[in-house]
Amino acid sequence: MKSTQFTISGILLSFVFFTSCTKENESSYTGLSGKFVNETFLKQAADSIPGLIPVYCYELNFSSKDSVDILYGFEQSRLAYKKDGKKYLLVHALQEKDMSFTVNADKTITLVDSAWNGVTHNSTFKESTLVTQQKWDFENHLNQQMIAGEYFLFKGEKQSEQKVDLNVDGSVTGLENFKRYNLCYSGDCVGEIYPISNSITFSNDKKEVFTYAFKTDKTRKKLSIYQIEGPVKDIKGERAIKELAFDLRK
Repeated sequence: MKSTQFTISGILLSFVFFTSCTKENESSYTGLSGKFVNETFLKQAADSIPGLIPVYCYELNFSSKDSVDILYGFEQSRLAYKKDGKKYLLVHALQEKDMSFTVNADKTITLVDSAWNGVTHNSTFKESTLVTQQKWDFENHLNQQMIAGEYFLFKGEKQSEQKVDLNVDGSVTGLENFKRYNLCYSGDCVGEIYPISNSITFSNDKKEVFTYAFKTDKTRKKLSIYQIEGPVKDIKGERAIKELAFDLRK
């Protein structure tokens, strides 16, 4: 009888210990935090046309222990996420289906999105180290990866004294009266130019916008910006590339 009581007491004690540990683990879980940009996409974008790269999302912004803001391009949303053993789940990321992700030892995140993208590899997200007041850091990283830098304006094959700065934050100085620039990576702008090319839109203080095609030559540290045809009524896109507008070189 004493042996039976001892066994029952042991089981109860183990149950209490397990329950208390579980509750302690749950209460100590603080969730994830930080902005994580799609490093896999950014590496591909450097030498290609961003709008043609298959991607599920561009940035994950963890704002609380159970929800994450997601940048899809011109669209964004907030999804719940939860811990599931050693991995996490984005709840209803694919309609009613969850999408899993892991936090790696190097503090990167691997999102299991290969089925969505139709490719053989998943996407890796790195934490943004930029100090900004913006909700999203992705476009800054894209600018940095593709064209941000200090250039000189060339006329013909001669370098002028005019210096042009395309800054990581999207501001521009030294080029016409432009104040801001945006690179096309998602949405209708992808098909605006024919044939499909990289495009950049400048804006001035009057909020006027001017769209150009551009090509980069990393070997020669050259950025060539081209005029494009004006929009045609009732025709979407199909704006052909015309003459060189700005020849910028580092």
